[in-house]
Amino acid sequence: MRYGLISNFRRSWSKVGERTVIDSQQSYENRYLFSAVSPRSGDSFHLLSIDGFDSSAAHTFLLELKKKHPDKVVVLVWDNAPCHRPLIHRQIPGLIIIFLPPYSPKLNPAERFFEELRKATANTIFSTIEEQESVIEKRVAMLADDTSGMKQLLGYKWILEQYGGVN
Repeated sequence: MRYGLISNFRRSWSKVGERTVIDSQQSYENRYLFSAVSPRSGDSFHLLSIDGFDSSAAHTFLLELKKKHPDKVVVLVWDNAPCHRPLIHRQIPGLIIIFLPPYSPKLNPAERFFEELRKATANTIFSTIEEQESVIEKRVAMLADDTSGMKQLLGYKWILEQYGGVN
C-alpha cells in the first residue's frame, strides 16, 4: 500500500444545507507498507516505511516474511504488480507464490485490510510523513492484535471454502 502526504479524501458528515470543507495537501512524499494477511488464522506480517515499490523491496519483504515462519511452507497469493513477478522471489526455499488474475483487486484480501488503514488517515493533513506513519502503525497494530476481527474482515466465503472451513 502506498501512503503519503497527498490528501486522502473520504466521505464525511456535515450539517444539512452546509457544504463540508476539507483541507487539501499536494505534497508528493510517499512510502510503502508491505503486508501479508491470513484470512484463515487472522495472523499478519507487516513492513512499514519502505522507500520504494520495486523488486528489491518486495524481495526483502518476502525474506522477512519467511524468517517469521522458518519451519513452514508459506503460500502467498499475490497480484501481478511488476515488482512481484521476478523469478528470484520464487526461488526462496519454503515459499510458494500464486498469482491472482490481472485486474482482480476484489480477489485480494489484503486490499480490504489496506482500505481499513486508509480510513485511519482520511481527511487529515499531516505535517510529516513520520506523523502519518505513526497513525498507520497504531492502526496496523490494533488490527493485527485482533485476530478474530481480521478473520472476519478478510475471510471471504470463497477463500474459506478452499480451506475446507465453510460448508
